[in-house]
Amino acid sequence: MPKATKKAKPGGLRRAQLGDETTTASVESSRFNPLAAAGTNGKSSTASTSTTSATAAAQDQEMAETGAEGSSATGGETASLALKADESGDELSELRQTYDAAQKQFAESGTQEYLRGTIHECDRMIRNCGEEVYPSAEFNYIYASALHDFSLIGAEEQELSGFVEMALEYVSHVADLITAEDREKADWVWKFYLVAGKVNLQKADSLYEEQEEASSKKEFKQLGTQIHTTLVQATGLLDTGFKMVPGEEEKHVVRLDAKSIEKVGAKEHEMVSAAANVALHADRFEEYDRRKKWNTWALETYRKVTQDTPENVEAWQGIATCLHSIVGWWADQEADEENDDDEDEEDEEPEDELSLPVYSTERGQMSLQALDAIKKAIVLARKMESLTSDLLTLGAECHLNLVNIAVGDKAAAEQSKAAVALIKEAMASFPDPALEERYAEVLEEFEEIAGSN
Repeated sequence: MPKATKKAKPGGLRRAQLGDETTTASVESSRFNPLAAAGTNGKSSTASTSTTSATAAAQDQEMAETGAEGSSATGGETASLALKADESGDELSELRQTYDAAQKQFAESGTQEYLRGTIHECDRMIRNCGEEVYPSAEFNYIYASALHDFSLIGAEEQELSGFVEMALEYVSHVADLITAEDREKADWVWKFYLVAGKVNLQKADSLYEEQEEASSKKEFKQLGTQIHTTLVQATGLLDTGFKMVPGEEEKHVVRLDAKSIEKVGAKEHEMVSAAANVALHADRFEEYDRRKKWNTWALETYRKVTQDTPENVEAWQGIATCLHSIVGWWADQEADEENDDDEDEEDEEPEDELSLPVYSTERGQMSLQALDAIKKAIVLARKMESLTSDLLTLGAECHLNLVNIAVGDKAAAEQSKAAVALIKEAMASFPDPALEERYAEVLEEFEEIAGSN
């Protein structure tokens, strides 16, 4: 059975290449400079020579009425930003506006000038503060968030590790500086927990790459343990953040399949994104217990989303994907098991095969639940006119999981027919040579099973 494709893993700088961690932030050093090697759109170039003009008084007066909307600069320069008149003069308020504008700008246009401006402004404030660590939890949250955002939309592959390590540094500063009052009243604290969790997921990515390059079994095992520990840390932070998201909070999200923008509840969006990320990590583990543990975390997160928003296609698809992954692990393990033809049964088949004991096993129940979830996702996607080849082929593979445990030729044929129909629909609706190549052998094998009954 074809396996799901894995997300490309990021490469990047090793920690030793980031410079001396003990160098104070107020001193120029050889530490990793997030924008020194990144030009416009993430392409390598010399450092941007223009810093944000957010604090310019003349600009405040000229553009105050436009709120946080300014004009973008070109040629690698950072954006100019008009500040709200009542907040000008407070550099943390100005930084907050710059970062808010950066998030809105990227959501609406996909550009990143304000994000560069945020990072430049953070660097300036650190240099001028006269202390090793800027004494504001919110400042360090903004810097960590901006570094994380830029690692996703502007950094080149070889730069990712540097961004992750630097973001983790500022996450740790927030943990040191945050107060009980902040946790109770500050409107950014839930965002901090989510960013901290995401950065730790990125750290797990880089550790996985190191594990692939391990020179010994001992080092491989140690890195595997470190990855697992990092995932524990990440998911704990994410769970805390999910509980704190205000119910009315909304967030602009750019659709991946269109240029239009839709507003999605922040909690719903963050939970689906995090679950998808953790599920990818789960599939990297060969040990069943760890694969199941992280698939289960993602599964439970998706299910919480469907309880609140039952029309969320991505969540139903995610449920099916997690269950399919666990079932696929079992399928891989039974390659050497003996094949029992059950010749004594002859043509006698039970009236309701899905009531047989084999379907009551954990594998059988997960197979049925995966199929039920993907059916719901496909029905919703058809209504919303957002059907994809991934939904159809995952539906086919969930049917094929049941072929593998089916009792009797009739059950196998019915599941095979359904799988073949979905694969053919995917090929017809979304022509792709790679799709045809991937499923050519599957079609041949299971069309034969479907037609033999």
